[in-house]
Amino acid sequence: MSQDLYTATVTATDGSVASNDDVLTLDVHEPTDLGGPGGATNPEQLMAAALSSCLLESLRIAVGTAGGSIEGASVEGTVTLAAADGAGYDATYRLAVTLPGVDNAGDVLEQARSICPFLKSVTGVDVALSS
Repeated sequence: MSQDLYTATVTATDGSVASNDDVLTLDVHEPTDLGGPGGATNPEQLMAAALSSCLLESLRIAVGTAGGSIEGASVEGTVTLAAADGAGYDATYRLAVTLPGVDNAGDVLEQARSICPFLKSVTGVDVALSS
């Protein structure tokens, strides 16, 4: 049985989200492209931020095990919604990874993918190494 290392708790109410430690407080609205009011972040941006920042931290861990650095590295996250065959939406996720100065970038990326808890919990994320 694994031991819990950290728990994050966020409460969503009509138009906002807030973490229980008050570090995160954001207005959240549906984007205008989907008929919402816009003017604030949206769940799609938050998902892209969560996936990309989690992978970047996993890259830091993977590179660090070999004594390297991820200085200049970036992960661009994209979430795209499409109309579902039934009700609602289907989402596709893409992460574009830049790892300058890392000789074995492909191997490091694979190790990071195996570390990243968000990538392990969300299926179908397209992760591409950019040059």
